[in-house]
Amino acid sequence: MRVSRAAMEQSHERIVEGASRLLRERGFEKTSVADVMEAAGLTHGGFYRHFETKDALLAAAIRAAFTQVTGPMQRNVQERAPLEARVAYHNYYLSDEHLGFAGAACPVATLAGDMARAGPELKSSFGNGIKQMLETVALAHAGKNEERHTAAAREFAMLVGAAVIARASDPETAKRVLDACRPLA
Repeated sequence: MRVSRAAMEQSHERIVEGASRLLRERGFEKTSVADVMEAAGLTHGGFYRHFETKDALLAAAIRAAFTQVTGPMQRNVQERAPLEARVAYHNYYLSDEHLGFAGAACPVATLAGDMARAGPELKSSFGNGIKQMLETVALAHAGKNEERHTAAAREFAMLVGAAVIARASDPETAKRVLDACRPLA
């Protein structure tokens, strides 16, 4: 039985979405193709109708993860004054909601350790996603182009670092780091 192009595209989207969520929850080592296909409600055998390799799937999942997290920030910048947009993003990024649900969290804070050991295709997708994040954060900064991008890189690095430390440490240390990083200067 032939599957329609629309059904194939829907299946593809489910696979990528499931992989994106599982990657951020479990990391590369604990995310198998079988797990991804099961999360998408499909059989393992159908994987190769959608992707040539696991790395191709992971690259697509990384791109989807970055799109998922930059979209709300882009809308935020369009709807609010720049400082107000930055404060809202800052508060969300360091919130219990964002820190507590890795499956929908920023891929930089959840996957950076895995990316250090990844191959060129995945690093390229990840690097492009970071550029997308920095461009988005820069939209909410004032000043000349170079100043905005430098401020965005500094702010984003601090947010990622705070999220990583908070997730990886004891509650007292997590609170100390998050409290120190929450106020915008």
